[in-house]
Amino acid sequence: MRLRPVLALAATLAFGILGAADLTITSTTSAKRLGEGTEVRYYTAAHTLTRNARDQRDTLVDFTKGATYTIDHKKKVIEMITFEDAFAALDALNGSLPEGVGGLMGAMFGDPNDVKVEKKGADKVAGRACEAWSIRVGKLLMEVSLDPTLRPPYPDTASARMVRAQAAAFAKAGPAGASFKRLYEEMAKLKGMPLKTHLAGLMGMDAVTEATRVETGPIPAATFELPTGYRLEDAGKKLRAELKAK
Repeated sequence: MRLRPVLALAATLAFGILGAADLTITSTTSAKRLGEGTEVRYYTAAHTLTRNARDQRDTLVDFTKGATYTIDHKKKVIEMITFEDAFAALDALNGSLPEGVGGLMGAMFGDPNDVKVEKKGADKVAGRACEAWSIRVGKLLMEVSLDPTLRPPYPDTASARMVRAQAAAFAKAGPAGASFKRLYEEMAKLKGMPLKTHLAGLMGMDAVTEATRVETGPIPAATFELPTGYRLEDAGKKLRAELKAK
């Protein structure tokens, strides 16, 4: 399992929970073996976009087209997966999961059905009052501080489709994917937008994302245009084929 794409998707899922004015959130990031960096997240009624300068990798969700695009600026490649392909992959993952995980897989990842959610109290992030929570799924731990008053501008139905579609990106990761899928199902139940997350406890993973600035106001449509001259790959078709071959 490649660490950079997993962390990028994890962050995208964590910060894209639930409308209001267009929203821009700037955050610092740090991850074991990857170092520190900065991310900027843009939210409108039609799109979300995460830009990561350190990784030179963006993640764009287009609600109007029902698709997620992962943009690799180093390789000049855009990987596209439609929501429908993602849902099919997620259904395949659901059908392959046992009731419990034992043996070697259980020792490595823990049981994705072993879940504990706890409210930890109050926190303040980027000057905003937040509620702190911890979510443990098997050996995977997410500590998250949410602003219950902050909401992105897209409707709840779009949010639910995005979370479910992007969770499918973990389908190829087997037992680890099952843990991530369950983690974000639990996160989706919490009220508010995460402004700080700490993801740890699985395969040496240790990553922190913390908002430093939250801004509201119109975002130019050009912000969400795909770059020209990049190769477009149908990742959804590839994912379906890989899962079918298992």
